[in-house]
Amino acid sequence: MAHEVFISYKSENAEYADALHKKLEENGIKCWLDSNDIRTAKNFAQEIIDGLNEAKVVVLIYSKEADKSPYVYREIETAFDANKHIVPLKIDNTFPEELEFFLRGTQWLDASPDNLEKRNRTLEDCYDEVVETVKEVKDIPVVPREPIENKVVPQGNPGFFEKYGKYLIVAVILVVVVGGFMAYNGMSGESGGDNLNESLVDIGYVGLQDNGGGSYSYYVYGTLSESSNISSKDIVHIDFYDKNGKVVDSSDSNISDANGNILGSVDVSSKDIAKVSLQLKDNDKVLFSQESDNIVSE
Repeated sequence: MAHEVFISYKSENAEYADALHKKLEENGIKCWLDSNDIRTAKNFAQEIIDGLNEAKVVVLIYSKEADKSPYVYREIETAFDANKHIVPLKIDNTFPEELEFFLRGTQWLDASPDNLEKRNRTLEDCYDEVVETVKEVKDIPVVPREPIENKVVPQGNPGFFEKYGKYLIVAVILVVVVGGFMAYNGMSGESGGDNLNESLVDIGYVGLQDNGGGSYSYYVYGTLSESSNISSKDIVHIDFYDKNGKVVDSSDSNISDANGNILGSVDVSSKDIAKVSLQLKDNDKVLFSQESDNIVSE
């Protein structure tokens, strides 16, 4: 039986990879793990490529070591280019830097020590969640991205765009830049000089907690700037959107009532929140806005 899952990890985290490999195999999900599946005297790099090509899902054991690993980077880049399903399991408290581009918008599973303690969970609980997530996505068809080198370049006499396209692009860029500059100046004048581009709020991530019985809680974690533009009377308004872009629920939190680094939360009856949109408001005036689709299961 061909394998369905490729486990990507840094050697320092081998114990997590071995435990997860065992859990997936016990649940009938065949896995590829380099310590088990690279054959003696074979080309190491080619074996990894073959393992990635066969897999339907790539499970990433994410850690600060993995984020800095060129081998893990290439594995996740290859999986991303092939449009494979990537399931990241976070085992420490760091957030991605090198891998951020490939993991943006991906639902994380959080097995970091702080989260396990806060939620009174175990690593075994998180491994079970990985198994359920893999079962959900492994049979969803994967449509590979078309490589640039495979695209057909039309032959024959160049058309209008081929002749003058670069000039049109330059003209469009100039219009956008000039228009943006004028709009910015106008916005600054109307706002009485407030700098709306100042980063007043930073959303770290959106935590998802399964309360059981079909009830779910979403918590928006982040930090507030100590800027003089923020008043204790300001409101943090957050809209929670589903995958279709529809607002499922909203929350309003007064700055003076902030609970640690939780900027807002809602309780809902379905596990379908895909994005949040945050606005920092002074009455009806929007001081700052930010969106995030970094949903982390806790």
